[in-house]
Formats: sequence, structure tokens, C-alpha cells
Amino acid sequence: MGRMQLFELEDLPWLPDSLRDAGTDFLRTVMELAKPYEQVIPRLAEAVRASGSTSIVDLCSGGGGPIARVRKGLLEAGCDVPITMTDIYPNHAGFARTVQQAGDGVSYVAEPVDAMNVPADLDGFRTLFTSFHHFAPQYATRILEDAVEHRRGIGIFEITERKLAPMLTVFMNIPLTLLAAPFVRPFRWSRLLWTYLLPVLPLFVWWDGFASCFRSYTVDELHAMVDGLAANDYVWQIGQEPARPANVTYLIGHPKPA
Repeated sequence: MGRMQLFELEDLPWLPDSLRDAGTDFLRTVMELAKPYEQVIPRLAEAVRASGSTSIVDLCSGGGGPIARVRKGLLEAGCDVPITMTDIYPNHAGFARTVQQAGDGVSYVAEPVDAMNVPADLDGFRTLFTSFHHFAPQYATRILEDAVEHRRGIGIFEITERKLAPMLTVFMNIPLTLLAAPFVRPFRWSRLLWTYLLPVLPLFVWWDGFASCFRSYTVDELHAMVDGLAANDYVWQIGQEPARPANVTYLIGHPKPA
């Protein structure tokens, strides 16, 4: 099945912030419960150490996603580096919730940050969790180029795939959203509005998850992107980690140690 650049509502600049934040809050809650990236945290820790980085800049963080758990996992792996969350549409309340959960070592940038043009003062190993698929190939490649041009390590991790099982699984987002809305934190009256009075949120979360599967990159496609970079002095790892509840596709790169 070929990749399709379907639209996701989350990406649309005219989407109300309250609706976008409700969606990313839900996804963060799912990440907290499912912990889908447990299997790849040791890989990330090893790459951060090998790169010599002393911090992580998380791009396209949404509502915080798995960052609290990633921070804990890195500490367990002996990699004590602070993580800074960023996004082009920052979910401030969601970020604050993640900081509260993670404790020391996690912060966020309140202003919008473009993953294709990261400010020079955000110095650190770059990560993207469940977000690389949002970018069409030319923009996804630009994210990698920007990291290489600034000599930054980068780790990309995805749990969506262009396969039938993940596509069917995202239909569960509709009843889950309806059930979870009152319990997701931080509490927002607007979330109840978008879930029950104007039942847009369940369809929003379902469609974006469904579109994400079609937009996902395969291991071979990630290899092709890296092969086109002027980055012969980089170490690259690209593959897929069998995991539950979903396999994790990863791309990790960093400058070769001196």
C-alpha cells in the first residue's frame, strides 16, 4: 500500500485551539496508559550518550505525549538529560500537566517552534514521537537536513503503520474518547462541549488516527530519505521494534564520535 498524504485536522491552522488541545490531551492520556515506546527508550538513551548531547529537544510534542514516561525510562537507563517540549501549536496546559507528572528535568517552550527550522538556541538531541508522519516527504527530509546541518542527533519514533490492523484499531478511539472525556486531565469544559454537545472530538481523533496510518513511512522509505542526505559522518539506525500495543518504527542518527 502506497503512502497517501491525507490531511489531519490537527495540522489545520484554523482549527480552534480548544479542539486541538482536547485531541492532544486525549492522545497524551492514551500514551500514559499504553506506554508504547518502552521498548525503544534504551536505544534512545544509547544514542544520546553516543552523541555527547546533554539535553533533548522534543519537536511536535502535541500535548506532551509520552514525554513523562520517556524521561523516567531514560533515568532508569542511566541517561539523566533534561527534555524540552516544543510544538508549532503549543498546548500550554498539556505541557504543564506533563511537567507536573515528570517532575524535574522536563520543561517546554511557550512559543511556536518549527520542526524544519529549529532555533539555534534549542541545543540538544532532537526527538519526534508519533509526529514525523505529519510531514510530506520533502518536509520530512528537511527535518533531517536541519538536524544534520546543525550537527544534532535525532530520533524519530512512530507507532502508526500502513497496515490493516492498526487502521482498524483506531476505530476504538471513538468509544474511548466518549468514555474518557470527563477524566482526561487537565479538565476542560471545552472538551465536554466538543465531545457531547457538539460531538466533533471523537470523529476528529478517529480521523486523524486513520489518516496517520496512511501517512506513515516504512523502514525502506526512511532509508531512502537518509541515503539522500549529505551525512556520511553520521551513524544511522533504522528499523522496527516489535512491541505492544503497536510496533515501533524508528530512525536514529547522530554524528560519529570523534
